[in-house]
Amino acid sequence: MKLIATLLVVLVCVSAAPRNPFDYSKKRSLTAVMAEVEAKLNNKSPLDAILNVLRDFRDAVNTEQVNHDEIYNTQQAECASENEFRSRQVQDAQTVLRDSTAALNVCNTSKIRTTNIQEVNQQQYQSAQEHMATVLNTAETEAGYFKRRGRDYEDALHAIDEAQDILATIYSGSGSFAEISRVSKSMLQTAFNIKETAKFAPIFYAFAQLAAQEGQLDESALERVAQLLDTLRSNIQEAYNDYTTSNAASVAAFNDQKERLGQTIARLEAQNERLQNKLTNLVQCIGTQSAIAQTASGKLQRNQQLWDQAQTLCSTFANEYNYATQARRNELQLVAQLEEMVAERFDQVEDENHERNQRLASQVDY
Repeated sequence: MKLIATLLVVLVCVSAAPRNPFDYSKKRSLTAVMAEVEAKLNNKSPLDAILNVLRDFRDAVNTEQVNHDEIYNTQQAECASENEFRSRQVQDAQTVLRDSTAALNVCNTSKIRTTNIQEVNQQQYQSAQEHMATVLNTAETEAGYFKRRGRDYEDALHAIDEAQDILATIYSGSGSFAEISRVSKSMLQTAFNIKETAKFAPIFYAFAQLAAQEGQLDESALERVAQLLDTLRSNIQEAYNDYTTSNAASVAAFNDQKERLGQTIARLEAQNERLQNKLTNLVQCIGTQSAIAQTASGKLQRNQQLWDQAQTLCSTFANEYNYATQARRNELQLVAQLEEMVAERFDQVEDENHERNQRLASQVDY
């Protein structure tokens, strides 16, 4: 009975140890084994019979451990495969997310810069258009002014020619000084129009002298006036030629400026088209990279969650294996202790029987 009490104490201690919910030892019953051992002890069964019960229990524990080892090895292989797969998926998603985010930032920055450049280009284009309009208006105004001034020069030349004709008629005796007075007024008006009054002043003075000497004129006086008219006409024609040359130079400068402005406007229009195309591509880039980044982010989050769950499950497998393995070790230690205790008990009983037999034999001899 002392043996049974001792075994019960050991059993209680083993049972009190914390167990994992997945402890495979729950498939067996140490209490049943203890009861069977106790029954065989009470029935004085042979030692081998009692030890066979414990050996069967130990074999069951070892078999279960082998099976669990195989299951655990399979679980470890599956966990390693899952960890490798999820790690690769997470790394791929991180790489894609990093690259797409970088590309997205580049596209956004480039879009802002291109938009700013386009605004400056639009301002320059508007300024060039306004400048072109100003140049065209100025050219139109100057062209009208040239036509009016050209007519004024032609009127002045015509007045001088008319004065020469009148002077010739006076020289021939058929002309009248009244006509000189009339043409003088016309010449004075054209002199003001072409702003050449200084050049006309000598001829006006000569006409005044002729008018004062009417009836007393000689040929030499008329010839001097004729020379003055010739000189005046040459000067006015030269001024007209200079004015025409100057206007031609102005027209050439205008055409050059117009051409350069046209080239500038064409360049700005082409640049604006390129910038608009670039903005369209950048908008597409932003949309594409945003979609890629969003997809990569979802993939990263999904695979990271699955990886965390897999690691938690694999940790559960390891804890289950460790707890179950430790429980079986405890059971094997208990079985070994039981075997030793049963063997010691049988040895003690044999010794006691041997001593009793010797006492009985001694009593028989007396």
